[in-house]
Amino acid sequence: MTRTSTTALATVTEPTGKTLPLLADLPPASPTLTARAVRVLDGLEKAKEGQDENYRSFLDTVAREIRKAGDSPAVLADVLAILEKMKTPTAPKTPCDVHSWCVETGRHDEHMSACTSATCTDVYGREVLPVNVIDWGNGVKIGLLDEDLTPAEARGRIAELRAHLDAVEALVAAAEAGR
Repeated sequence: MTRTSTTALATVTEPTGKTLPLLADLPPASPTLTARAVRVLDGLEKAKEGQDENYRSFLDTVAREIRKAGDSPAVLADVLAILEKMKTPTAPKTPCDVHSWCVETGRHDEHMSACTSATCTDVYGREVLPVNVIDWGNGVKIGLLDEDLTPAEARGRIAELRAHLDAVEALVAAAEAGR
């Protein structure tokens, strides 16, 4: 094993080439690393392989903060918050100028409305009767019952569904009457 020291932290290089912090040389105020922190630190070391110097430096900084904290969740949450703030803001996308019901923004050729479903779900937790409006270049269609229907065809299916629900309600009434 080769022992090296930096101003921040002494490390040990194993015969395999893996560099690890020399925990005995940590300042007494440093907390003990949790098992999770050790796993994350190991993952950070592996993630550095083949990366450029800036990325390796970033991962070293994250590792240093984890070592200071003794555990990784708070440090990783802070890193994610910083990365989120660094995202380049994008210009607001303009609403669709073709269909008022289209929820797509910016430049687009395929148009889709928000989906609406019955307020109940089936026993598997899936939506019941999801429906939306679409226009994929071949005219406005209604996505209903796993089909792309013209508005007239959709009205016909809705009439069939109403008749079916009237029959279902009649069955419920009969059950309640005890017949």
